[in-house]
Amino acid sequence: MASKVRLVVIGNGMAGARTVEEILARGGGEMFDIAVFGDEPFGNYNRIMLSAVLEGTTDAGAILLNPLQWYEEHAIRLRAGLRAERILRFARYVIGSDASEEPYDKLIIATGSRPFIPPIEGVSLLDGTLKPGVFGFRTIGDCERIAAYVAGKKRVAVIGGGLLGLECARALTKFDVEVHIINDAMHLMNQQIDPQAGAILKSQIEKMGIRVHLGVGVRSINGEQRMTGLVLGNSELMDCEMAVFATGIRPNHELARSCGLTVERAIVVDDQMRSVDDPSIYAVGECVQHGGRTYGLVAPLWEQAKVLADHITGRDPKAAYHGSRISTKLKVAGVELASMGSTTGRAGQPAFRHRRAAQTGDVRADSDGYPDLQLQRRRYGNSHRLRQGWAAHPPGGDGGDARRQGLRLVRVDGA
Repeated sequence: MASKVRLVVIGNGMAGARTVEEILARGGGEMFDIAVFGDEPFGNYNRIMLSAVLEGTTDAGAILLNPLQWYEEHAIRLRAGLRAERILRFARYVIGSDASEEPYDKLIIATGSRPFIPPIEGVSLLDGTLKPGVFGFRTIGDCERIAAYVAGKKRVAVIGGGLLGLECARALTKFDVEVHIINDAMHLMNQQIDPQAGAILKSQIEKMGIRVHLGVGVRSINGEQRMTGLVLGNSELMDCEMAVFATGIRPNHELARSCGLTVERAIVVDDQMRSVDDPSIYAVGECVQHGGRTYGLVAPLWEQAKVLADHITGRDPKAAYHGSRISTKLKVAGVELASMGSTTGRAGQPAFRHRRAAQTGDVRADSDGYPDLQLQRRRYGNSHRLRQGWAAHPPGGDGGDARRQGLRLVRVDGA
């Protein structure tokens, strides 16, 4: 009987673990001897649910997707709590932080990303660590540290008005503190929605008691040994005892770069999710760059995982990843908002989208020259059927009418 191919996966986050699941679903358990390095001391979990963990409505154990037992049941050696420190490409070994060696025939890098904390004045102590009171929001550990620190505080600033910032801000309101969102863009979720939808969203966020500051950044963090306040870009001083940064992510590509793989913004891969330098090394998730783009949402990671699994198992050697269309959904109680496609509606780009914010009870088209909604109401009937029909049957069958018309919809209701 032929020995199994040694497969090492660096990263036990949502992309790495999902890729392993896809490989197993294609008979990979019979093909590969699988070892996984994971920085955190437990199995894979659903990062999308971290805001629920932070606000206390969900236990950390409830968001586990693959508990430790799952790895044992599938004969996967999980190196939980152990960081991969080096890749020896020519010897084909991965060196762990405990100096252990893991040989491989095939390697998958799924090192994900980390929060981007802008290098503003006062954000760090002299030793380079974050000043007490300054946090990122990325892991279960972050949730635990934030929840422990916020107790007894009066005011918290969330830096960043994107998806993660809004969800974090909502969660922090559960701690009986005054919460402020500081966003240097002129409207919330500016990467996903346009100013009109952003204005609707802002009004709903403010109804939750969250104060929103737009078009202003943070100049510096005050306090010697711990945070005591911050200075905004307009020189306004805000007294607050802690800040959570939700200002984007940066791909973890250093391990790949150190072993000589091509890295630009992230690890450069081909259509089969292989490194462009070494056919025995694949990469997947937020640490990769494909077609000049990086992705920070879950759906593209799932699509990449399927292609990688098809190729590495031989299920479909011609499987290819050609990029992903982006859709996002905000998970804040009382506000239901989804965004799909481009916010610009430029020719040649998918422009149909469906955005919803809560409670005002009407349907409207954008007020910046896009077609009136009445045609779509006649096509689908009442607004409820419009919502269902648009999701299931985009105009033209494939969104073609939407692209030609540049149609944009905003759905505002409490459903």
